[in-house]
Amino acid sequence: MLLDEYIQNFLIYLQTQRRYSERTVITYRKSLEKYLATINENAPLEAFSEMNVKAFVWDLKIKQKLAPTSICEHLAALKSFGKYLVRSKILQKNPAEAVPMPKRPKRLVSFLGQKDLAEEKFPELPENPTLPQVRARLLLELIYGSGLRISECQSLCWNQLQIKERLVRVIGKGNKERIVPITDTLISWLEKFRAVEIEAGHTPTITSYVFLSENGKPYDIRTLRNDIHNLLRDIGWEGKASPHVLRHSFATHLLENGAEIMSVKEMLGHSNISTTQIYTHVNAERLKQAFKKTHPRA
Repeated sequence: MLLDEYIQNFLIYLQTQRRYSERTVITYRKSLEKYLATINENAPLEAFSEMNVKAFVWDLKIKQKLAPTSICEHLAALKSFGKYLVRSKILQKNPAEAVPMPKRPKRLVSFLGQKDLAEEKFPELPENPTLPQVRARLLLELIYGSGLRISECQSLCWNQLQIKERLVRVIGKGNKERIVPITDTLISWLEKFRAVEIEAGHTPTITSYVFLSENGKPYDIRTLRNDIHNLLRDIGWEGKASPHVLRHSFATHLLENGAEIMSVKEMLGHSNISTTQIYTHVNAERLKQAFKKTHPRA
C-alpha cells in the first residue's frame, strides 16, 4: 500500500471510530496532504520517516515562514497519524514522536465580561419569533450556560438531555462522554425551540438531533456559528463573535466566581489540566491590570 492509502484509512478511522468533527478531519487531511505533497504523492509508507518529518517542519518554518501555531497544527496531525499506525501494528515506532513541537507564544484567550452577558443585555423576542432567533438563544445557553463546543451542540440529541436531573450527557472529542449541569433558562428555551421546530415542520423524536434541519440532518455548523455571531453583534459586542469566545467566557466566569479548576476541566471536557489553566492566566492578568490602575504604588 502507498502512504496515501494509509492516510485515507486514518481519516476514515477518525471520522467513524473516534467520531471527530468534520472540521477536525478536514484539518488533519490538509496537514497530511501537505506533508505528502513535499515527498511524493505516490510515495510508499517508508516515506513517513523521522528524517522526512523533520525536513517537513524545517520547510514550513524556513521556506514557507509559517507561524509556530500553524506548524504545531501540521505536526500534531503527523504525530496522531504515527500513533494510529503503531496502534494498528503497521509500524513499531511513531516516526513523528521524537520531533519537537515549536514553542508557541503565550496568548490570552478572548472572552466577554459577566456584564456583557447579563440577561438584560439580550432583547426580548417578538411574540412569534423566527426559528433562527430561538435557535441562537438555545445555543447561547448550551455554550455559555453549560460549556459545550459548537460541534457538541450540532450533534446533540434529545435523549442526551436529562431535564428532571438538570443535566446533559455530552459526547465530546474522541467520543469521550461527560455529564454537565444545565440551567433553568436552557430548559425554558428548549421548550420554545421544540415548539418553533414543530411549527416549521421539523418534527423531533427522542433520538433525533436537537438542531434538526428540514432534511432530517443536523444544521450545518456554519449556520450555528452564524447564529452566535449575529446574536453577539445584536447585543453590541465588537470583539471576536464566535461560539468559542462564549465557551471561554463560561470557563473564565466560573473561575472568577470561585469554581475549582478541576471541576471546570471536567465540565469543559479537557483531557489535560494544562489546557484549562490558561483561564487562570487570564484571571491573573486581569488582577495585574486592576492593580496597576488602582494601587498607589503600582
